[in-house]
Amino acid sequence: MREFPTIDSERHGKTDTLDPVEYLLIGTLHSDHAAEEIKLNISFEGKLFHNFYALKECWWQLRELINRDVPELKAQFSSELLFLFPEDPTLIEGKPLAEITAGSSERRLSRESEQIFRIVWGIARLLYHLAKTRRLNITFYQLAEADRVSLQFIRYLSSILQEKSLIKLYIGEIPTTWQDESRAMRKKIIEEWKKGLVFNDRRERSLAVRPMDRPMTAEEQVALSWITEPDAVTHTKVEEIVQHFIMWGNYEAGMTLVEHGLNQTNDKENLSFFWMKKGLTNAFCGNFSEAMDCYEMTLTFTNLAQRKSAVCMYLALLASKRLGQEQQAQAWIEKGFKEANFLEGKEADIEKGWLCNVRALSAFRENDYPTALHYSQEAFKHIKAYQGGDALHLKVNVLSNLSVLFEEMTYVDKALATWRKFESFVTQGATEAFTKVYFFRLGALQIKSGDRALGLSNIDRAYLIAKKIDDAFHACFIAQELALYACQDHQWEKAIYWLNESAFMARLFGDNHLATRLEEKRQLIKQGGKICDDGTSLEEPLTKIGRPFYPIHIPNPL
Repeated sequence: MREFPTIDSERHGKTDTLDPVEYLLIGTLHSDHAAEEIKLNISFEGKLFHNFYALKECWWQLRELINRDVPELKAQFSSELLFLFPEDPTLIEGKPLAEITAGSSERRLSRESEQIFRIVWGIARLLYHLAKTRRLNITFYQLAEADRVSLQFIRYLSSILQEKSLIKLYIGEIPTTWQDESRAMRKKIIEEWKKGLVFNDRRERSLAVRPMDRPMTAEEQVALSWITEPDAVTHTKVEEIVQHFIMWGNYEAGMTLVEHGLNQTNDKENLSFFWMKKGLTNAFCGNFSEAMDCYEMTLTFTNLAQRKSAVCMYLALLASKRLGQEQQAQAWIEKGFKEANFLEGKEADIEKGWLCNVRALSAFRENDYPTALHYSQEAFKHIKAYQGGDALHLKVNVLSNLSVLFEEMTYVDKALATWRKFESFVTQGATEAFTKVYFFRLGALQIKSGDRALGLSNIDRAYLIAKKIDDAFHACFIAQELALYACQDHQWEKAIYWLNESAFMARLFGDNHLATRLEEKRQLIKQGGKICDDGTSLEEPLTKIGRPFYPIHIPNPL
C-alpha cells in the first residue's frame, strides 16, 4: 500500500491510510463527472476459449476514459493490467505479477492461485474507484458461456459496488454444441455461482446482443483451429494450450479440448496425455474419485516411465490428501518408485523426490512423525544438488515441510535452522511474494525460540513487504498477528494500531465481516476489556501465513 495522507477519525483510526487513487477521487466527488453514467455491455457468446474475458472487456471499454480522466488507476493496477495485456505498449510498466504472487501447482494438485485472486481483486477495485465519481451501468450477457474467472470477478464486483452502480445479468443457456462433460460441469457451477450473488433482482432471460468485434486471442486461435482442422496444429502446441486453460481455471475449455483429443487420436501417448489432463481438471474441480479413474486410465496407455511415476504420485496425493486413504496412497507410492527406477540422473531424482514428499505427507497425516521425517529428508537428498524449475518447486516444498515437521515435534530450534536454509535464496533474488512468507515464519519461529525482539522485527518486515506489493490480503493477517503479540506484551496502544491496520486491509481486500470483528476487538481494548477467542486467530500465534484465497471471494467449486 503506497503511503498517503492519514485520516484522523474514529471511523478509521489515526493509523489508517488511503491509497492515492481513492484520495484523489474524493476530491472530485462533486465535480461535473459525478452525474455521468458509463454503460458497458459485455457478451460471452462464443467465448468458450477466452480466458479472463470480463476483466479484459471492462478495461477495453473503459481505457480511453481512464487514460483521459484518471490515469492514476492505470498506474495503481499496472501489475494486473500487464498480466492481462502483456503486449500492450500503452500500459505503465509495473512489477510482473509472478514476482509478487504465487500461482497454482499441478505437482501439488493445488488449483489455489494468488495470481487469479489478485487480478480479480485488482480489476474489480479499479472499477470500484471509478464508480466513486461515475455511475457504472454494466450488463453481462450469456453468462452461461463465461470463463470461471470472469464469473468470480462478477460475483466480487457485485459485492463491492452494491448501490454505487447497476449490474444486470443475463445468464442464458449452455450451448448444446459443448461437450457433455463440459455442459455438466458448467450447469453445476452456474447454480453454485448464483447463490453467492449480491443482487435484489436476478435476471435469467436471454437477450440478443451483438458481441464486440475483438481480435481472437492466441488461445482462441489455436483451440478453434484444432477443433475444425485437427492436422493444422501440432500435438505439442495442443498440449501447451490445454495446460494453459486448466492452470488458469478455464476448466470447461480445457475439458472440451481434452474430450476432442480423446475422440480424435489413436496414439497411445497422446491418449495418455489427454487422460492425465482430464484427471487434473477433475482434481481441480473437486471431483477426486473421477480424477483417480482418469489417472488410472493414463497408466493403461503410457509407456513413459517418467509419466508413469508422476501419475502414481498424483494418485497417491489424491488418495492421501483428498480421500484419506493412506494405505492406498502408500501402495501407489511403491508403484511409483518401481517406475522411477527405470529413470536416470536428474529425472530420476526429481520423480523420487516427489514420491518421497507425498509418502512423508501420508505418514504425517497418520501422526507417524519419524517416518514422515525420514521420507522428507530422503526427498531433500534427491533434489539438493539441483536448481530451478521443478527441482526448485520441490525443494521449497520439502524444506517448508521439514520445518513444519520439526515444529510439530517441538524441535523449534531445528525448525528455525531448517527454515533459515532459505536465507541465501532470499538474499539472491527470491520473489517478494516468497520473501514476505520467509520473514513472517522466520520471525514467528524466532519468537517461539525465545528471541522476541528480533522475531517481531522480522514479522514487521514481512508486513512492510506485503504493503509494498499491495498485498492487502496477507498484510491484514500479518497485522492481526502483530496485534496479538502486542496484547501478549500488554502494549495496548500498539495492539490498537495493528488492529486498525488489519481492519483497514480487510476492507481493502473486501472482507467486511472480518474488518468489523477486528474493529470490535479494537473497541474492546479501548474500553479496557480483553480480546476473546471467537475464531479470528487472536489467541494462538501463527507461524505460517499461508491461507487459501478461495473462501474469501472465490468459493468452491469455482
